[in-house]
Amino acid sequence: MIDPTNPFVLGPHLICAAAEHHLTEDDLGTFGGPAARRVLDELVERRVLRRRPGGFFWVNQAHPAERVSLRGSGAGQVAVVDRVNYRLLGTVDRHRAPAAVHAGAVHLHRGETFVVDELDLDAGLAHVRAARPNWTTVPRSMSTVSLSDGQQIRSHDNGVRVGVGPAELTTQVVGYLRRRPTGEVLDQVALDLPRHTLPTRAVWFSVDAGTLRAAGVGPAEVAASLHAAEHAAIGLLPLFAGCDRMDIGGLSAVAHPDTGGPTVLVHDGHPGGAGFADRGHEAILPWLTAARDAVTACPCDAGCPSCVQSPRCGTGNQQLHKAGAAVVLRLVVDALAGQ
Repeated sequence: MIDPTNPFVLGPHLICAAAEHHLTEDDLGTFGGPAARRVLDELVERRVLRRRPGGFFWVNQAHPAERVSLRGSGAGQVAVVDRVNYRLLGTVDRHRAPAAVHAGAVHLHRGETFVVDELDLDAGLAHVRAARPNWTTVPRSMSTVSLSDGQQIRSHDNGVRVGVGPAELTTQVVGYLRRRPTGEVLDQVALDLPRHTLPTRAVWFSVDAGTLRAAGVGPAEVAASLHAAEHAAIGLLPLFAGCDRMDIGGLSAVAHPDTGGPTVLVHDGHPGGAGFADRGHEAILPWLTAARDAVTACPCDAGCPSCVQSPRCGTGNQQLHKAGAAVVLRLVVDALAGQ
């Protein structure tokens, strides 16, 4: 599911359309009307397209295939190559490559298992070899999310605020875990990979620190409670946004610099956003109600994959407080419902 007016999606489509046959004013309705006009104006300003009396024209002779990806949301791709027979297995979006095909990663392709020997981001290549290891790999990463201008913010009782808008996700993969199929962790391997910044969109909610204290969440429990609430929210959003869990991510902070307080953010994992954060914002009350109910109804004692643990947690599901997450989600749901 994508938002066809997303400029990161619409721009390459307009370029290809203009390369096949110049675009006229009458064509804009097919591509989203006002949204297409804004993107076309930007493409003209960047001299990617040229405006003439007859319409908008592609300025180069070659087809703009390098600007468009058939396998992902971004044009920058990393080729996954079997280094033994030089067979191209596939491609990975450049912004996903450090987590998906870092050196040492176990990579699956059509039922075959490979291990990544080398990732060369400059060359856009990941060299792999066929292997049958008795472990899997889980990347560990550090992320920050900064909220950009244009946030839509609503304030509610008890210091609860919710918002949605453009954001910048900065991620650095710092290592990975090797795990047995039983879940046993064999070891942790450090990696030195560059940071990557992705423009996207995020939906978020914040709760006043005083409200959390009054509800019984002590200062030492706030970080773990927010972290667990983040996982629960991510786990339930696909039911309301029509996405896969791999399409979204999240972050929690005791004092986020852009909101000034305890905050949970859930962001799209695609350049410019794919509409998932916005769908979550539109359904924020039923979405977070479902997350609260999943946490409170789960019979586990301290958190499990059915409620607050995530298979993609960058810190290996450390510092999770299930009871505190239930309180955080209850406070937000009650405020949204006007209770």
